[in-house]
Amino acid sequence: MSVRIWRDGEESRAICPTCKRRTNVVFRRRSVESSAPVVTVPNVLVAVCRECDGVAMIPQQSSARLRRGIERPKEVVNVRLPGHLSDVLTLLADRWAAGARSGNAAVMRLLLHRFGNDTAFARRVQEHLADDPLAEGAADLDLSVRIPSHVMVAVDDMAELVGIDTRADVVRGVLVTAKEDVLDEHDPALVEAMGRALSAVA
Repeated sequence: MSVRIWRDGEESRAICPTCKRRTNVVFRRRSVESSAPVVTVPNVLVAVCRECDGVAMIPQQSSARLRRGIERPKEVVNVRLPGHLSDVLTLLADRWAAGARSGNAAVMRLLLHRFGNDTAFARRVQEHLADDPLAEGAADLDLSVRIPSHVMVAVDDMAELVGIDTRADVVRGVLVTAKEDVLDEHDPALVEAMGRALSAVA
């Protein structure tokens, strides 16, 4: 199956969501805004409606540029952790990403991504925060990691859904849960899946 590659200035017809009917369109490069996360991606080829000047369609060839533009923005997540949970993170990185640069950060990104996209995992995180003494302790060490903005949007939404108040609590909880799943070997499937995901940074 061949993929049609459109060029700037070419014309076609498409259903315009604003005009609610098929209209003439011209392909132009524009900045495209994403609402979740709130990001503006520049220089994306889109089909512009000749009647309302709005974006009628985003062609397949622009999907990769748009996705990378959305994923690229990151925010720095700063939390304080008990020293023993910092040790857990280092052990997880040694298990999953030994030899990788920034192994701790890579593991933290993957754990937060799983929390934001797996309701069952997130509920277990909440349960560990409520019942597991390992989640307790004085927060005496700093953790600072750059996380893609869209991951943190999902994390914040999931935390609200399962009743976790702060990002620091989310980080505590995912580390305690991952300790059980990985270091205590309660979830071999997770060990294998995360190992595959982290092989790219090794």
